[in-house]
Parts: sequence; structure tokens; C-alpha cells
Amino acid sequence: MKKILFFSAVAVSLFIGCEKNADLSIEQKEAARIAVPFATLGTTLPATSESTCAGPYTVVLESVTSNGDGTYTWTWSVQNPNPGNGTNGTIQNLSHWDITLGACVTFEDVVSGATSTNGTDWTAFTPSFEVDNSFNTPNCNMTTVNVLKFDLGTTAAAKSYYRLTIDKNVDVDPAVTAYYKSGATTKCGTFCFAGFGCEVEEGCSFSQGYWFAKPNLVWPDVNGADEGNVTIGGHFYTQAEGKAIWNSSNAGGIADTKKAFLQVAAIKLSADNVLVTATVWDDVQIVETWLSSLPKLTPANLKNWKNKDAAAAAGRIGDWITLNHCE
Repeated sequence: MKKILFFSAVAVSLFIGCEKNADLSIEQKEAARIAVPFATLGTTLPATSESTCAGPYTVVLESVTSNGDGTYTWTWSVQNPNPGNGTNGTIQNLSHWDITLGACVTFEDVVSGATSTNGTDWTAFTPSFEVDNSFNTPNCNMTTVNVLKFDLGTTAAAKSYYRLTIDKNVDVDPAVTAYYKSGATTKCGTFCFAGFGCEVEEGCSFSQGYWFAKPNLVWPDVNGADEGNVTIGGHFYTQAEGKAIWNSSNAGGIADTKKAFLQVAAIKLSADNVLVTATVWDDVQIVETWLSSLPKLTPANLKNWKNKDAAAAAGRIGDWITLNHCE
């Protein structure tokens, strides 16, 4: 199941500054997750630009998508803001553009690529990382570094789209180097764009089995009370109440409510091991929003409600725990 991480479109001119939240309490972290969409957690997006390295074309990071299998698809668009023949301030159509991979991603992390003229129909290509000799001409003569080439240009003022899938979850670096090639008048040049940054810190979580089936385990105090407990969807659950849900009958299949409760409980009970920057919090929020609309769960009422979106989110939480399991 694919899930879009709701990055606001990031233009090349944006500056993003990282801000760690390791010292925040559990309550503060949960408030931050509710108040701020994932794209801006730990980052600052000022209203004005300080960039001096943007090129003649508008390059936007349209989305970053987690594919649920440890890979992430990045989608950019490129648009000519003033198409023409290159005179009187106009810009010739983009022929193609090349990107570097930033400081923390290597070509071995790249899984696949695709281009599109409309953002809907995609043509796959096999990425390569090598010198683009088309830049080594009298009109350009500008780069001998290895680059990944997007061999699709622009037409008039229409957007063209570009995708790369990588097997590493990384943040956005707003100043990754790229190169553009156009016509004989506007020629070629270098600019920066919102590209691959460094790895996002996820942290780790213990599994449902650890929290609900491990003998003699006492839940940690994650809500500030003396007795081990957890609050999910606005409802307070003691360890005994949680175990009763865990031990409830699965006849006819595991109820959506049970699946959702247990996965979120595993994340919340793992407390500070799951970092505020972790991508799993998006799905935790989907589940909690649904459970907050229901009465407190008990073994007797688990099968009263269904929600396919929350069930899917619970499944993704399970996938995340598998990929990020605490040792």
C-alpha cells in the first residue's frame, strides 16, 4: 500500500533548516505531530528566499512517496516560466537536465527512474551515473563530474515530470547541484534544486508480541501515571485492558479496531525509541483519529466498527516496525 508523505511542493528557492527535537516530552512530541504535517517536522520553511543558485527553469519537488517496502519515490517537475527563442528575456525550451545525488545518497541507492510529459503517463528508464558529454562543447564546457541524466525537456510553458525511486529514506536538501541544457542562445548552466539530503532518523519500536505476549513484562509509564498504561484515540487503557484486547477472539478475522489498537499501542509503548521525525507517525495519526470517534474499546465491542483506511494504516505501521524493530 503506497502512502504519500504530504510534502508541500518544494521549489528550488526554499531554504530548509533542520531542528532536532530530542529533548521534547512525549506529550510535546504528540502535539507537534498533530499541529505540523510530516513534511515540516524538524524543519523551517521561511516565507522569503535566500537562494542565489536557482536556474532559469522552475524546478519543484512535487512529492516524496513511501512505497511500504523500504523504497521511496521522489517526483519533480520542471517548467519554463518564460518560453521563447532566448531573446528579450525569454528562455528556450529545456533540452534535458542532470542532477548530482547530494552528500548522502550514492548511485547504489537508486532503484529506478521515469519521466512524464503530463504527470500521469510515465516512461521508465534505466538510470546511469556518468559524465554527460553533451556539456563538453564550446557552448558549455562546464562539467566532467558524474551525473544522473533526465533525458526529457520542456515544451512551451507546460510542466515536465521526473521520478526517481531510491532505497533510502532521506530528508530534503534544498541546494543539491544540477545542470541544465537548452538551445544555442540560453545554452547551459548550473543551479540548485530540492534534492536528496541525508537519512531521516526513524528510531525503532518493539513489536506487539513484545508488549502483549512477553511474560512478566510491565508496561512503562508513558502517560505520567503510576500504573503502566497508554492513551490511544483519547481513551486511557491499563495494561490489563490492553492484554484483554490482545487475548480477544479472532474468529472471523482480526477486527479492524483490534489491529489498529495493537499496532498503535506498540508504537506508543516504545516511547522515545520512535523518533519524532519517524514516518510512522502519519499512520498513527490516521488510526488515532478514527479511534477517537469511537467509544473505548473492549473485547466485547471490537467487531462493531470497520474502517479500511485505518486498517491499511495499521498494516503499514506493522511494516514499519518490521523494518525498524528495536534489538
